[in-house]
Amino acid sequence: MPSVSAPDRRHPSRTIDQALAPVKAGLEAVSRRILSHLTDPVARNVVYLITAGGKRLRPALVLLCGACGPSPSRAALIDTATAVELIHTATLIHDDIIDQSLVRRSQPSFHARWGTERAVLMGDYLYATAFTLLARLEQPAVMQTMAEVCQQLCRGELREVEARFRLDLTEAEYFDIIRDKTASLVGGCCQSGALLGGCDAEAVQRLTAFGINFGLAFQIIDDCLDLTSDQQQLGKSVLADLDKGALSLPIIYLTQTMTARERDRLFAPLRDRSTDPAFLAEVAKAAAASGAIARAQERARALVQTARETLGELPIDGLQDAYDFLTDYAVSRRS
Repeated sequence: MPSVSAPDRRHPSRTIDQALAPVKAGLEAVSRRILSHLTDPVARNVVYLITAGGKRLRPALVLLCGACGPSPSRAALIDTATAVELIHTATLIHDDIIDQSLVRRSQPSFHARWGTERAVLMGDYLYATAFTLLARLEQPAVMQTMAEVCQQLCRGELREVEARFRLDLTEAEYFDIIRDKTASLVGGCCQSGALLGGCDAEAVQRLTAFGINFGLAFQIIDDCLDLTSDQQQLGKSVLADLDKGALSLPIIYLTQTMTARERDRLFAPLRDRSTDPAFLAEVAKAAAASGAIARAQERARALVQTARETLGELPIDGLQDAYDFLTDYAVSRRS
């Protein structure tokens, strides 16, 4: 694995580049590997989206968790990190179709640029390419892990679709959804890296739990940014969740501060499936004023703290700063 260089702790604002500095060389190898698998004419159209500035958090977690083990296989880790980035990109393409999002990573979403038919098929192609890589690994548990993750990803999306426009959605139901649709892949990345690094059973379990809690916090902050950010800063459509009837944690917390009458008045357009920009802006303003967004952010910070504590006494010498930076970034990011 690439040599570890400690990020600079002198700056209070920690960037994603600082967090991922220990695996920079590995991530560069992943980028080259991805492009080498997208030379077929049918795949070339997706290159613009993959190279448009994604954070590469998921492949980075594969590499970081692999480096925690006593016997990391660099080639296997690079292949697995490549596979998870392809899987992640496939989910983004399919999600944008479902959400009718026109922007992704400050670029036109794939279906907006190339049409829905090509987008569906491209997502499927990326899934297939990812599992072609995973099938070559000498560690079959990684293939099983990622197959189960893909099942969870689909289940989470289905749960979210079924829960649309439900003002009675509970916090527990929300967490079930995001555990499947977001945290499962992050946890699977950590688990796969740990397995390929030769970690013992306890370390694999701890790193997987770190990923799950990190992924939950990351999604909650995503949901907060959907209400507080702007499209240029976020790099994708804003207020999109509420527009399609998906209730996020800040909105669930907002409804808990309101009387039934207040709730019925504010959310009447949602109930009638007639949302518009004025309604979305009003709800976002109410969520901020009520403290619902701040409460959700605090929930994310608590999950990040749990993620840190889960690492316990794992042998992550030289990587502690990277994990600290990652968890700080998860709750302080603006995009």
